[in-house]
Amino acid sequence: MLPFIAGVAAGAAVVVAINNKKKIKKAVSEGAKKVQDYAEKGYEKSKEFAGEVKATVSEKVECIKSKGKEKENSKNENDVKDKDAK
Repeated sequence: MLPFIAGVAAGAAVVVAINNKKKIKKAVSEGAKKVQDYAEKGYEKSKEFAGEVKATVSEKVECIKSKGKEKENSKNENDVKDKDAK
C-alpha cells in the first residue's frame, strides 16, 4: 500500500510541475540571475581585498628591508669606528 501512495504522490508532483512549468522556469531563471549577481559582487570585493592585502604586505616588506639596511649600516659604522680606535 505504501509504494502505491508514494507513486501517486510522485505522479501528482510531476503533474503539478508540468502545469506550472512556466512559473518554475521563471523562478529558476530569477534565482540563477541573483546567484550570478552575488557571485560577481563577491568576486569584485575579493579582488579589491586582495589588492589591499598585497599593498599592505609590500609596505611591510619594504619597512623590514629598510630597517635591516639601517642596522647593517649602523653595524658597519661601528666596525669602522672600532678599527679607527685601535
